[in-house]
Amino acid sequence: MAQPVGACELAAWQGEGVRVSTILDALDRMRHGEQRTATRTSVVNLVAIATDDAEERRACEATLRLGGRHPGRTVVVRCANPDDAESRIDAEVVLQGSEAEGVDIWWEEVRLHVTGPAARHLDSLVEPLTLPEIPTAVWFVGRLPSPADPLLATADVVLVDTKEAPTEFAAVAELVQRYPVVDLTWIRLQPWRRLLAALFDGSAYGPFVRQVTTAEVSGKEGPRRLLAGWLAERLDLLPAAVKVRDDRHVSIRLIAGPATFTVTRRPGERMVRAGAHVEGGPSHDDVLSLPDESLPWSLGEALTHLGRDRGYERALQSLLGFAP
Repeated sequence: MAQPVGACELAAWQGEGVRVSTILDALDRMRHGEQRTATRTSVVNLVAIATDDAEERRACEATLRLGGRHPGRTVVVRCANPDDAESRIDAEVVLQGSEAEGVDIWWEEVRLHVTGPAARHLDSLVEPLTLPEIPTAVWFVGRLPSPADPLLATADVVLVDTKEAPTEFAAVAELVQRYPVVDLTWIRLQPWRRLLAALFDGSAYGPFVRQVTTAEVSGKEGPRRLLAGWLAERLDLLPAAVKVRDDRHVSIRLIAGPATFTVTRRPGERMVRAGAHVEGGPSHDDVLSLPDESLPWSLGEALTHLGRDRGYERALQSLLGFAP
């Protein structure tokens, strides 16, 4: 579906110090309180776990902008003060409505503030609030979960963002052994990966893919390490042949004999530029626009392509052989 038009709040309910059963009753009343001809979007349950106000706000804003690809139900959980003696759940339920491609749509958002011991047992709170018979994606907004986190038992897919924890790739690799993991940083690198791969299409540049001797990758720590692992694995390069350096934006440069292949993003631009240049031979340039808002876009892509990504998993194993 296209981006919805005029997303608005159809109904809302709030409660303080409530039980899960009370929240479920509110959801049921809200769904049946009006006669609607709108279509309910039921693709996936998205459970977002936030540890502070900024993460909660980021999660709520991103899910609201998912548009016609919005999941069937979103549960955003803000955990605080697990050492408090008394458990407490404050809740808000919002029924959102919009229009996409001429079709009225609606979806539900549940927002929980959980304190006390209940914050250590989110699985028992979250599972009753998800819709049955559709997959559940659990998104840890600003941290990586422990593989022993009981909430993972409710997940069909785990969403992480290694930009938020770039030094913890070993922990992600352990997580991958037990669950399908989708990394939002890896998804945001799609334009660079696709443009670079496309440069080697055809007879003019295809043979050079077997001649690459050096790869240079720039960017912030998480993205550059992922790309370094990906290039080393795909091009069969030793770690010493892959040079990495810190920079604001991601760029890739490959040396293959007389040919140079680059994929870069210039400061101030929301475009990725690719180029293939052979000394004394042909040249080719390409460009791809980036989405205006990377988090809603990457989250939407993640929810559209749930499941294991073997390319990501191979890149992850490869990068573990690199120094940060």
